[in-house]
Amino acid sequence: MKKFNLTLIIILFFANISFADQYPNTSIGIIDINRVLTESKAARDAAKQIEKIQKESEEDSKKEDELIIKEREKLIEQQSVMAPEAFEVKVADFEKKVQTYQIERQEKLRKLDQMVQAARATILDEVKPIINDYANELGITVILEKNAVIMSADDMDMTDQVIEILNKSLPKIKVELKD
Repeated sequence: MKKFNLTLIIILFFANISFADQYPNTSIGIIDINRVLTESKAARDAAKQIEKIQKESEEDSKKEDELIIKEREKLIEQQSVMAPEAFEVKVADFEKKVQTYQIERQEKLRKLDQMVQAARATILDEVKPIINDYANELGITVILEKNAVIMSADDMDMTDQVIEILNKSLPKIKVELKD
């Protein structure tokens, strides 16, 4: 029985050695995509454009809110001098207007979100070939997202180099709110 166990262990040991020859040498790189999407020139430029567009949108919404509040107050004032049937019609019209405004506002928020996602996608589309080329240059066969890694050596992180290359190839992007 001891001879059988020893023979089995030897066979398994040599089998593992022969399978190890079939796998390529592996070199791992780490990248922090979130840093690329926040610290690159294109990302900072996009963030400024997005902030400006969002601020303009908020100002427009505030103006619309104020108009609706004024219209509601005017409607309340008219209640005492209007016939109940006429007032009911005005209230129904006002409610339709408010509902339409809320739908438009939600659509605008959705478009703002799409604008942000489009900017991120533009940067990611540009960064993917950069990562691939840089990894090939260094002989890296596996790239992991930094958030998925518990511990790694500092020299495995290629984020700074990728940001540097991205800054040269894509210093700015055009961000626009689609109608």
